[in-house]
Amino acid sequence: MWRKGWIGSLVVGIVLIGILWVKSWVGQAGADEVQTFSPEQIPAAASYRADVRVDMKTHVVTGTLTVRFAPQDDKAYFHLYPNAFQAKADLSGENWEQVLGKQREPGNIQISEVRVDGQSVPVQLKGELDTLLQVPLIGKSAAHQTEVEMRFTLQVPFNNGRLSYNDHSMWLGNWLPILSVKGEDGWRLDPYSAIGDPFYSDMANYHLRVQLADGYQLASSGIESIAVVTQTRPQRQTIYEMDAWNVRDFALVIMDDTYRQLTGKVGDVAVRTWSQEGDDPAAVDRLHQVAMQSLHYYGEQFGRYPYQEYDVVKTGGFFGGMEYPSIVFIQDEYFGRTDPVADAIVAHETAHQWFYGLVGNDEVREAWIDESLTDYATMAFLQSIDPNRARGYIQLRLRQSKTAAEYAAQGLHVWQPVSQFPTWKSYTDLVYGRGAAMWWTLRESWGTDQLHHLLRKYVHDNQYAQADGKEIIDLLSHAAGADATPFIDFWLKLMLEQADAAEAWMQKGKHE
Repeated sequence: MWRKGWIGSLVVGIVLIGILWVKSWVGQAGADEVQTFSPEQIPAAASYRADVRVDMKTHVVTGTLTVRFAPQDDKAYFHLYPNAFQAKADLSGENWEQVLGKQREPGNIQISEVRVDGQSVPVQLKGELDTLLQVPLIGKSAAHQTEVEMRFTLQVPFNNGRLSYNDHSMWLGNWLPILSVKGEDGWRLDPYSAIGDPFYSDMANYHLRVQLADGYQLASSGIESIAVVTQTRPQRQTIYEMDAWNVRDFALVIMDDTYRQLTGKVGDVAVRTWSQEGDDPAAVDRLHQVAMQSLHYYGEQFGRYPYQEYDVVKTGGFFGGMEYPSIVFIQDEYFGRTDPVADAIVAHETAHQWFYGLVGNDEVREAWIDESLTDYATMAFLQSIDPNRARGYIQLRLRQSKTAAEYAAQGLHVWQPVSQFPTWKSYTDLVYGRGAAMWWTLRESWGTDQLHHLLRKYVHDNQYAQADGKEIIDLLSHAAGADATPFIDFWLKLMLEQADAAEAWMQKGKHE
């Protein structure tokens, strides 16, 4: 997710207006290009099949979801994130207001029936807000796939968040029930939180059948260009059937006929930018060009983008931008402004296709991993466009990093769970600012080629899987020929007394 809250003041906003621009991108391919496997080539741990009907008038989605997976326990858990927004939820306070805005209507997801391999089982909701579904799997074995089927009704909430709607569209982020991850320390049943992206999921294959009234269209994590589209009469319904292989989630935006798409290609990847009639054509074209240029840049720097499509979609929301596999939500105001801050938002969300999408991590306990790498990649992309114009953005992140001492005095640091950040500002300054500055400082010391060689290896070794902080320490240590712990302690754990040791480690690891 890209946070606009870090802009902080009109002065900084004016600086950003002048630093970003778009021109034809010139590739800077690394000498050691890595292979990223196509998603169809890698077995996924689970498969989801959903058959849903969307009522845009009542903002209700009804349907069935069938999930096949190998059991890891005598039970499984599914996250029911929409229940975080039900009427009884306490969503007061400044942090929730930043996420949801002041005007809100509740929503929820109701599970009406659950079957395991065709046999009915009780619907067991867990958690204070029923944000977990516990499914008994007694007698099931990891040696054989189990099938869990459920019927659900989703009342989409109205707010400024990732799951909402307006008069022309509905954006469904983190809407389907999704399997919880079971790690070495047990099931990860983390609740939805006001700060950060409180999600952690494994790769899966998806097949969705979506039924809409005529006059609506969609963009999704699936491959719309080869979707099976059926129109029914006299019901005047359109049915889409589409697949997504090896993705961490499945997001969906439904749009009315005021939406238009601008299309292009980056290699074999279809890129579509979705805007509305009345949007500034120059702004829309700029966003589209940034989407294509940054997709190209990251592909050459970090590993080929392996999916067939990439959608950039105008939605409402507070978040500036929000990433999902093969699709990103971009806040509506940036389609009507000439303010090129929008370029950074699109470039940031595009980088998430590598750091979160292709290589996953625990966004609840180690949010710094994907966010710091994503924002570093954004800085590198902007630098590749024009170093002079990128300077203001880079300096902004470096200034945020210099607030480390005041946060250390409060007992805060970068490498901590999202639940321990007291405010969005502290989360942004540390996870985005301090985290990205760490990678940028390493680039300044080691050079782009050496650092990007390291990041290409990171992507190659972890594609379609999860990475954690220990793996990054090991990767850095191996690259430098010395233990990277002092470097990590200084930058991420804010042990500022380790400054000299961190600098010495960087110097030792530099390849002349």
